[in-house]
Amino acid sequence: MLRHFPMVKAFSSGLSSVLSGGADTIVARATAAGASALAVIRVSGPETCRLAGLLSPDINMASPWRAGVVRLHDESGVFLEEAIIIPYRAPRSYTGEDMLELMVHGSRWIVDAVVGTIISAGARQAAPGEFTRRAVANGKMDLVQAEAVNEVIQAETEWQARMAREQLHGVLSQEFRALKDALVALLAEVEGSLDFEEQGVVVDQGAHEAARKGCVARIDTLLVTVGAGVRVREGARVVIVGKPNAGKSTLFNTLLARERAIVAPTPGTTRDVLEAELEIEGLPVILVDTAGLREAEDPTEAEGVRRARREEERADLIVALWDVEDYNTLCFHEFKNTGRRLDIVSKADLAEQQIEGVLAISCLTGQGVDQLLEEIHLRVAAPVAAMEGSVAVNLRQAEALLRARKCLETLISVPQEVAALEIRSAMLALHEILGSLDDNEVLDAVFSSFCVGK
Repeated sequence: MLRHFPMVKAFSSGLSSVLSGGADTIVARATAAGASALAVIRVSGPETCRLAGLLSPDINMASPWRAGVVRLHDESGVFLEEAIIIPYRAPRSYTGEDMLELMVHGSRWIVDAVVGTIISAGARQAAPGEFTRRAVANGKMDLVQAEAVNEVIQAETEWQARMAREQLHGVLSQEFRALKDALVALLAEVEGSLDFEEQGVVVDQGAHEAARKGCVARIDTLLVTVGAGVRVREGARVVIVGKPNAGKSTLFNTLLARERAIVAPTPGTTRDVLEAELEIEGLPVILVDTAGLREAEDPTEAEGVRRARREEERADLIVALWDVEDYNTLCFHEFKNTGRRLDIVSKADLAEQQIEGVLAISCLTGQGVDQLLEEIHLRVAAPVAAMEGSVAVNLRQAEALLRARKCLETLISVPQEVAALEIRSAMLALHEILGSLDDNEVLDAVFSSFCVGK
């Protein structure tokens, strides 16, 4: 007999409770969907103890934080699965609520049966990121750390994992809290000076200005990390450019160690932008192949050239490829090896003379390819290596910091009464970053990218 479990209905009906901060008991699969050796199911909320008792009389919520093996049954007493369970009691749990984690076989039917039984008994399907959202609401972590939870899950390279772990451990949160404390101190000074002025006491404004500059300096130090953060989270854009038939697509395929771009002797074969992900020394790189740069009469090829120029503007590093034949006709000073541009000579195996003063590669023999990878890593990793520590502000946090900075800049030309209001506005921006304001719009934006069960 087919059994149907009310998960979709429970999810939609409970969404309003998520947005309003309701105290429903929630359940979800915490591991990836699909068949697997094991799957983890999470339950959290005030009804966890009751639901645990319905699943199995052997689950002892009075003896939490200990793993045990129990037999799970549905509401009719039908055996479902033998599971490893770990009960948690508030506030010593991930969410800060009573929780239960069940490890079962990763069969889709088994997972759906267990989750469906829990929903039928009164829980509802969790929304994306709702377990972590409850952890923020219950003071187990702040919003900056919550963002790091998702980044840890999504990390695909060493640098991404390292930065996410540091953020999860509160390193970046400490910087934001230090800035918030400095703003509190500045506000206390400004409001205190208002009381003194009412009493006719002359107040030294120099101390206020020094404190204001100190707060601005803290913000600027954090904002400097934005570019490096984008580079680590999204990947550095390395764009290969050059004339038609310079070997761009061949180099593209060689660096990827697979055939991603079509290679042909006909000039203008590549007419669109191709992207592929590459990891170099733990740093994510977006490698971009472009159309050959020349005056094109064909409209399609001309559009490809236009897109190639646009990619040059977006690039963190431009790898300009020159055919070995160009080496004999160009002067040495025409080759560039500084800033965002790295000029290299291709098809070195066809050189009729020693190539000097510029990196030469051959995709056929492998000459210079490892050296090119090292040079690319050196260039794109420099801003990341220059970061103090290994955390960086993301775009959401940067936007709030810029608002706070703007508020502090206005202090120079406004009366003390207005200055106090501007400082409070700057503090609100910091509260928004840390998630200490009950702002559903901000929270929804952050947790919408989470998986269900986290």
